[in-house]
Amino acid sequence: MDAFLSFETGGTKLVAAVAGADGRLIDVALIERRHDDDAQQSLPRLLDLGESLLQKHRARGAQFRAVGFGYGGQFDRAANRVMECFHEAGWEDLDVHAIVAARFGLPTVIENDCKLAALAEAQLGAGRGFRTVFYITIGTGIGGGIVHAGHILQLGDKGEAEIGHMTVDPSGALPCACGKRGCLEAYCSGPGLIDLTRYLATKWTGPSPFATTVLGGDRFTGRDLFTAWAATDEFASSVVHTAAAHLGIALGATIQLLNPDVIILGGGVATGNITFLSLIENATAARVMPNLRAADGRLRTRFVTTELREQVVAQGAALLARQGGRTDSR
Repeated sequence: MDAFLSFETGGTKLVAAVAGADGRLIDVALIERRHDDDAQQSLPRLLDLGESLLQKHRARGAQFRAVGFGYGGQFDRAANRVMECFHEAGWEDLDVHAIVAARFGLPTVIENDCKLAALAEAQLGAGRGFRTVFYITIGTGIGGGIVHAGHILQLGDKGEAEIGHMTVDPSGALPCACGKRGCLEAYCSGPGLIDLTRYLATKWTGPSPFATTVLGGDRFTGRDLFTAWAATDEFASSVVHTAAAHLGIALGATIQLLNPDVIILGGGVATGNITFLSLIENATAARVMPNLRAADGRLRTRFVTTELREQVVAQGAALLARQGGRTDSR
């Protein structure tokens, strides 16, 4: 039986998986990335995880044909080299393609994780049946990918669809890991929401138990923010609406430029957060010209959440390996 090995290195987890002849995942293994790890620790742990799966399935008769690697940072397609990862140091110093290919002795393809997530959702998930799919992940970072007619749309050797690094606040109140200020990721990623909450708390003058918690220096999470919002805390509501407005700016610009059939939202901040999704969709509609909206004012572009969830990048990596790395570069 033909099989494909796939990997994901993300902001919080390392994933290895095996896909069958049709490219669908049949086995997945996951370990948490340690907070203080760098690439020198993470890559060997990830490849060891994949080696265990490979040996397990070879013992069952699988014939591995290729490897797909989903990288949580920028990728130089022309040089076949990973570039900087904003969430884990050291990756740009490693020739990941050469290391992976040598380890497994198989044809190896690498692509940015969000582009692979877009591919997986377009072929097997929430984007099935749509011609042009835009995927955005809102998690440790914010990234995007475009799939057109079943293939990743590559528009440059060093990537495209970097929606997380669109400027949504020209005042640049919050710095981004990329070195710029005012980026969407700095305000609306998981860590960005924490920074945005702390920043807005210093300007809040009304009553709010949640603002008191934040200003008191207590630790809190994004989940705490959304819980306070659900409990009608006015400050939490202000933060969530501000975040939705920033996302609306970026996604509105995306629709104006690409007019995708569907936008799929993934990542820990967006997945399962239907009320927040509705806010984002409304904020986006306000930024889109009338001919791209229906008669009732709603967007023609559909907004949905990921179907493949935690396995989406590894699934996309397996599909790209099965495609032999083919993309649509038009």
